[in-house]
Amino acid sequence: MKFNYYSSLYLEFKEHELKPATYYKYKNIVSARINPYFQNMEIATIKPSDVKMWLYGIDDVGAKSQKHYLGVLSGIFQEALFDDVISKNPVRQIRMPKYERPTITPFTADEVYQILNHAKNFNYKHYLAIAFYTGMRSGEIMALKKSDIDFENRLINVSRSRGIFGESTPKTKYSIRQIPIIDILYPYLKDICASHDYEYLFITQYKKPYRDNNVFTYKFWIPSLKELNIPYRRPYNTRHTYATNMLYNELVSPVQLAQLLGHANTKMVYDVYVNYLDKKFDNFDKSIKIYK
Repeated sequence: MKFNYYSSLYLEFKEHELKPATYYKYKNIVSARINPYFQNMEIATIKPSDVKMWLYGIDDVGAKSQKHYLGVLSGIFQEALFDDVISKNPVRQIRMPKYERPTITPFTADEVYQILNHAKNFNYKHYLAIAFYTGMRSGEIMALKKSDIDFENRLINVSRSRGIFGESTPKTKYSIRQIPIIDILYPYLKDICASHDYEYLFITQYKKPYRDNNVFTYKFWIPSLKELNIPYRRPYNTRHTYATNMLYNELVSPVQLAQLLGHANTKMVYDVYVNYLDKKFDNFDKSIKIYK
C-alpha cells in the first residue's frame, strides 16, 4: 500500500474532525511537506531512518513547526497501524525536536495608553480597548454581537469566533465563557453599540462583519507601533499584556485568569505568565531577613 493512500485517508478523516482553519493547516503540511517525500513509498517499508532523513532535510522552519509536521506524519502512520498494514509507527521512535517557548514581552502600562490614544479609527480604537481590557482573542472580538454584551450584569458572553474560513465556535469548549466588563471598558462598549443598528459589534463600511482582524493589523497596528517607536509585537500580545498585568497587580488568582482567558486549566497560566513574572525582581524587597 502506497503512503499517499493513507495520507489522503488521514486528511479525509481530519476534514470531519477539525475546524476548517485547522484542517487547512494540516492539508498544507501534508501536500507541501510530507507527500513530496513519502507519497510513492510503500508505507510498510518506511523506517525510522527514513523519517529522520526527511526531518533533517527541513531547515527552513523552527523546532515548533518541525514538531507539528512530525505530529501530522505520525497521525498518517497511525491510520495504517489501525488497519494492521504496519506493525509499528516509525515516528514513535523519533526524538521530537526540542522547542523552547519564546519569552513573552508584554506592553508596559505607558505603551498601552500610548497605543490606545494614538488610535484614530473608530473601529480600531474600540477593538484595541476590548483586546487590552479583556484579553480576548482577535477572532472572538470580531465575532461579538450586540446581544453578547450584557450591560445589566456587566458581562461579555464569548461563544463564537471569526476567521478567514468563516464563523465557528471558539478555540476550545473552555473558550465559551463570560468576561466581566470593567469600568474603563464600559463606555467603549456603550459607544460602539450606539454607533450603528447592525447585529455585529464591528462592521465594515459595507455593513458586514469583519472576516478577521487583518485590516486592523496591516492598516493601523503595524504603522502605529512604528510611529510610536514601540518595538513590534503581534496583536496577540494584547492578550499577554492583559494576563500578565492581571497577575502582577494581584487582581485575579491563576485559576480565575485561566477562566477569563478560556483555558482548560492553569497549566498555560503557570507555564507562560507566572513563569514570566517570577523572573521580574524590580520590586523585590531586598531588606528581608531570611534567617531571623
